[in-house]
This record gives sequence, structure tokens and C-alpha cells, in this order.
Amino acid sequence: MALINGIAASIYQDAVGVVSIPVQSGSITNLDIVTPGFTTAKSGDELTLINSINGFAYSLTLTADITSTSTRASFSSITINEYIGINSVLLHKRAKKWEYFFKESTLAHLHMYQTGNTHGNDLLMNFTQYNFNVNSGAILADGDSKNNNWGARYGFFNAPHNGAQIKKIDYIFTTNAGAGENFVFSLWKKPITPNGTTATALTLIDSYTITSQNNASYVFQSTVTPSASLGALTEHDVIIPSIKKDGTKVSSTKVYGDIELLIEYDPR
Repeated sequence: MALINGIAASIYQDAVGVVSIPVQSGSITNLDIVTPGFTTAKSGDELTLINSINGFAYSLTLTADITSTSTRASFSSITINEYIGINSVLLHKRAKKWEYFFKESTLAHLHMYQTGNTHGNDLLMNFTQYNFNVNSGAILADGDSKNNNWGARYGFFNAPHNGAQIKKIDYIFTTNAGAGENFVFSLWKKPITPNGTTATALTLIDSYTITSQNNASYVFQSTVTPSASLGALTEHDVIIPSIKKDGTKVSSTKVYGDIELLIEYDPR
């Protein structure tokens, strides 16, 4: 097998970056690199640095993306006790590489509209229109047990056969509400009981508070990364959205929203 400075040439095909300027021993937070010409790693990714001279490996955590135009890899400080030669390589951790090899992504989209109530209970989605006008009869809370039919009646995303993971949630909202009238939009997960009737509990994935700016042109935006546990969907989980009024309650005010969920799953 062909070698480049002691490293198998085939490894370079998988490299996130290749060291272009050697460094001495000590504490380091960056390396000058050559990239493959496309974005290879994101901030927070854990990589392995393999020294081209002796094959020794170091673990590091990126503090900035490595993109197609990057000439430097930046990471949390590590201490090396040797000379890191030119052509040393940065690689994804093997477990992470194979984890993503078998993953695909999809976007789950929800457009919502709500108006016409003063009770303050959580409103659920009308199945035919994305109009939130079904009174849940309560202010919903984590752990509430609800009828098994809620998944079929009020859900908008069903987890695939082997589960999925919500990676990102993007919110956009606008309202013509006056000052003091606010709203809370929530995303819940709830398992169904297949071919049965047993009620199951709600789990809050995330909630977003819309604090009125008394300006119908104002757009609220947020991007959220749920925790691994809250974002995890198992087989038969359904995502159920709701919205409630908070503070001053005026029946004629309107809320419009557009919500996107980035979801990863294993299609096998």
C-alpha cells in the first residue's frame, strides 16, 4: 500500500483537512490545512489528528467550521508532545462517520394560523386546514395523559418505523396583537397505541414565546437545537403542535406561523 509520510495514501481520501505547515510540540489551538474543496466538518465536531511522521493520534474538538475555502482548522486547546509534520491528517471519528453514513434527513413543515378566542387554553390544529381552532380544554403540561386518538387527529409528523431525531427547529411568527397580548407555541411528542385505545402522555419537545411588539410587520424568528433526549422520536411517536394565549387576551387578534423541523432518520 502506498504511503505518504508514513500514512496510507487511501486515508487522505477521507481527510477533513491535511496539515500544510508543521507545528512544534506544546499547546495548540489551530493548524494550517488544505481542504478537499467542500465543507467537511462543523464547529463542535470531534476529529482525530494523525501525525504523518509516526502515526500517533490526538483527539480535538473544532471551534469553527471547516469549509471549502478554509486554510486553518481551529479547535479547543490540546497539548502535543511531538513535532506534527506536513501531510498529517484530520479525520472524522470512526463511530461518527458510520453513524452519519446510514442517516438521511427530511424537513417537516407546518404552517399555522390562529384567531378568535380569549380562554387561554392550548389550541390544537384543525386536521383539514392548519387552522388552530380546536380547544384542548386545558393548558397543556408535560406528562399529561391524553386520548390515544390525539395522534391521528392533531399530529403532523409520524416517526418512521425505527425512530428519528429532531436536529433543528426553525420558527417564524407574526401577529397583529397589541402590547401585552402574548402567545406560547409548543411542540409535543406523544406515542400512539397501535390498534388500541390506551391513552399516552405528552412530552414537551420545545416551546416558543411570542411577545407582541404591537407591530403587525414584526417577524419573530428563532432556531432551536433540542436536547438529544427531547428530540428523540421512537416508533409510533407523533409530533403534536399547540398554541395558547398569554397575558391580555383579545378575541380578534391573529397569529401566523411557519415552522420547519430538520429530522434525521435511518431508512434501513
